[in-house]
This record gives sequence, C-alpha cells and structure tokens, in this order.
Amino acid sequence: MSSTYLHPPADTDIAAIVGQLADGLTNLQQTLEQCREQLEQGYTLGELRGVTEAEYAALYQIARDFCDRGDFHHALPVALQLTLHNPANYRYPFIAGACLQRLGQPERAALMYALACDANPDDAASAYRLGECLIAASRPDEARQFLHKAVDLSYGKFHCRELQTRARNKLEALH
Repeated sequence: MSSTYLHPPADTDIAAIVGQLADGLTNLQQTLEQCREQLEQGYTLGELRGVTEAEYAALYQIARDFCDRGDFHHALPVALQLTLHNPANYRYPFIAGACLQRLGQPERAALMYALACDANPDDAASAYRLGECLIAASRPDEARQFLHKAVDLSYGKFHCRELQTRARNKLEALH
C-alpha cells in the first residue's frame, strides 16, 4: 500500500483498492504519456482501460462512503482516479473538489469544481462550491460570478432552496 497513508482504511479490501488508486496517481505522468495519442483523439482514460459502468459505480460508492464518514483523505485518491478516467461525469470532479475543500485546499478544490461546472453547467451545487473556494482563496470578484450563477440555477427548484439562500448570504457578505 502507498506510504501516503498513515492509517489505512479498516476494511482490508477497500484499503487495497485505495492504496492501488493512490499509487496510480504517483505514476500519472507516465500513464498519460503512454496514452497521449489516444487521449488527443478524444478517448478517456476509462475507455482506454475498459472501465465499466459497474466499476465506476462501485468506486463512486466507496468515495461517497468515505466522505459520509468524514474520511476525505481516503476518499480523495478514489475521487481523483474517477475524475481522471471519466472527466465528463460531473459527479467525479465534484466529489474530488469536496475532498480537497474539506482537506483545506481551496485552490485545488476550485479547479475540481470548475471541471464539474464545465461538465454540467446547470449544476447549482458545483457553482456554489466553486464560489466558496474562490472566497477562501481570496478571489472574491471571481467568487461573485459563481455565487450569482448558483442563485440563478437554484431559482424555482425546491430542492435547491437552502443552497440558494446560502449563496445569497455569501454574496451579501462579500459586499
């Protein structure tokens, strides 16, 4: 298992998966170089490696379970690998952003949330979280743009009412 982790996850099967995914991040540059031509042709790393929807779903559930327990350190390599393998699924950079944000890395989290916004421009939560991270990174002018977007995208959606209120409160605090 990767020496990145001071304490592995309690479940040995999950610990092996997280360790393998964390180790894979250390070889990322080499992997991308090997696949450069195919990636430039528009293939994803997941397509090249034959990752199935079931495998994506299982890994996403592992990352969510870690996040639900507040174990963002272990969720992060899983979320980053999901993002690398299928960046078009906005949930993957979103969960990676959530991990980075909770680990106190707002600039890196902002990058992940920006990827999520690019993958799904209609997701109010991605815009809101990006705004939060930009505030934390002392970039209030950029934050306003995404907080306004979160408010607009939340308008008329009952399930987004609380998010809209939070975004408005953050905007008021910036003035």
